[in-house]
Amino acid sequence: MATSSRQLCQNGSSENPQPGLSVLADQTPAMQLQERSAAPTWAPWSQRRSVQLAQALSFLAAAGVVLIYALRGGGSYDLVSFEEQGLVIWWILAAGIALGLLPRRRPSRTALLLLGALAAYAGWIALSLLWTQSAELTTEELARALDYLGLVALALCVLDRDTWRPAAAGLGFGALVVCVIALGSRLAPAAFGTDEVAAFLHSSRLSYPFGYWNAIAACGAMCTTLGLAWSAHDPSRARRAVALALVPVAATMTYVTYSRAGAYGTGIGVIAVIALSRNRITTALHAVIAAAGAGLAIVAVRGAPQIVNATGTRGAGAVAGALVFAAALCAATAISTRLAGVDRSRVPPGVRRPLAVASALAVLAAGGAVGPRIASRAWHSFKRVPAGSTSTDPATRLTSLSGARYQIWRSAIKAFDAHPVGGTGAGTFEYWWNQHGTEGEFIRDAHNLWVENMAELGLPGLLLIVAVAASAVGVAVAARLRARRSASAGAAAAFAAVMIVYLVHATVDWMWESTAVTVLAFGGVAVIGARLSGRRVRLRLIARAGLVVVAATAAAVQLPGLMSSLDIRRSQAAQRDGDTSAALALSRDAVSAEPWSASAHEQQALALEASDSLQQAKHQETLAISDESTNYAHWLIRARIKTELGELGAAARDYERAHSLRPRAFVFLLAPSFRMR
Repeated sequence: MATSSRQLCQNGSSENPQPGLSVLADQTPAMQLQERSAAPTWAPWSQRRSVQLAQALSFLAAAGVVLIYALRGGGSYDLVSFEEQGLVIWWILAAGIALGLLPRRRPSRTALLLLGALAAYAGWIALSLLWTQSAELTTEELARALDYLGLVALALCVLDRDTWRPAAAGLGFGALVVCVIALGSRLAPAAFGTDEVAAFLHSSRLSYPFGYWNAIAACGAMCTTLGLAWSAHDPSRARRAVALALVPVAATMTYVTYSRAGAYGTGIGVIAVIALSRNRITTALHAVIAAAGAGLAIVAVRGAPQIVNATGTRGAGAVAGALVFAAALCAATAISTRLAGVDRSRVPPGVRRPLAVASALAVLAAGGAVGPRIASRAWHSFKRVPAGSTSTDPATRLTSLSGARYQIWRSAIKAFDAHPVGGTGAGTFEYWWNQHGTEGEFIRDAHNLWVENMAELGLPGLLLIVAVAASAVGVAVAARLRARRSASAGAAAAFAAVMIVYLVHATVDWMWESTAVTVLAFGGVAVIGARLSGRRVRLRLIARAGLVVVAATAAAVQLPGLMSSLDIRRSQAAQRDGDTSAALALSRDAVSAEPWSASAHEQQALALEASDSLQQAKHQETLAISDESTNYAHWLIRARIKTELGELGAAARDYERAHSLRPRAFVFLLAPSFRMR
């Protein structure tokens, strides 16, 4: 593994034996002439060593970023996780800019468009604080958007034409390692049986380490495209073998999530990576062999009911053996296609167009013959909420489209109709659904990036998130078109396909909030976008000072929620341990850190209630209600506190208000009213 990591970090090859000048192969003739006129035709030994060191650090840093985000729960709704990382990113940017170390090169116009779109989106989220239903949740979403903006900015500021491809390899390698870890948690759960992850290891649908099976499926689909693209373009036989060998692992991991989106995303990703590849024949051949290997592993999984349902480890050896065989088959294929010169094979121009036309006609004919019937059945299945399943096989859900998404999306569109300009505020769809949803299921997001932004941020939010997605795709496509070497084309094709897969998953699920998945997609685009960067840039003092202020401000945004969340968790832990005084003191610290946090006021109310300070507890819960007036939980807690105080009439009114804010909640089905007689 160490050998392959070093190889992944080296930019030189037989195509370009001088690592210090390998960048010239990726440049236009005019750019090459400019570089040659500015530098000698030979690189001193110290310069070559410094370039190799920078490449190694880029690989390790990129792999580390993916692993840190992934292994800390995927960063989904863990505010502490992604705000800690955002804080580090923005302080690195602030320090680097202040010291004149960053940016190293001028970002391309397409990359600047991506940065501008992300900044504008974050700005609109910040503006929604003026009308949001929860300042706490909106601040959290602002911190998340700034986290993504900071990551993209850092990659564009740090990487250059010598280091972008090792960084891309690091991202891909780190993501594939995550797939190995995730599938390993199903085959050998005892190795992951700590208290922190135990909750994820007893569900039939694989969710470790992200905590959500559809996020794991998205990661698997994205890693499948990464492995196919890298294995078909990299000149190193070792790197090709490793990349393709891990594709069956990623595909099998996706299967064990039993995610329909994972299956569709994988298929779309394979098509996208073949279309974007330079070596299409090699990519298609690798896809066929990898599919055969993954199919063998999935058959082994199907033959092990305990692995299917996560009830034990019987059959894990057979699955592991199938995966080893599939990996060996794929590795041999990757090396063989390189040795046989398949990469140089191209479809003859005279055959390409007729073949494309014939394929299109065949697809249209098949679609016309069976498409309407399939589409009608799929639509009816999609609109239907599934009844309780009696099947013991979790894979049966792959044959149906039924679920609650149709009802959720309809509710989000109604929220947009009610608030078309500004929405309900970033992060607050949960409260709209509680009051207006058609099901009693707890829902926090609209499970669709586009309609969620319509509901929470109105038409401007929709336009801005579309601009973010379009500019990200634009950066990826520009990098692919500008690539000259095969390895560069493969890296660009890999992350362009990854972004496409990400957008597919974001259209049917809350991938934006699954931070590790979004970091892989946008981090990959930023890394290949560094390939487009221009010459070195020196900022004027006033511009440098302005950027430092912006970076420091973005870092400061992360602090209130981070500090308050940590204090709330400590207060809750102290309360569970029976230390009432410590719980109360920590809850007060949480309120001081983020005064607009309804959660902090609620925790202080609970700590006060536990210490029998009921009047003060009622006051704190009243403050929580003033911050989140549409959150039924605060009204319900205050109703309980008022009941303890003997204020039964006021308690009944609070209870009825809570009921109106979430009429289908299970607690209200048990006790629908609390009226005084």
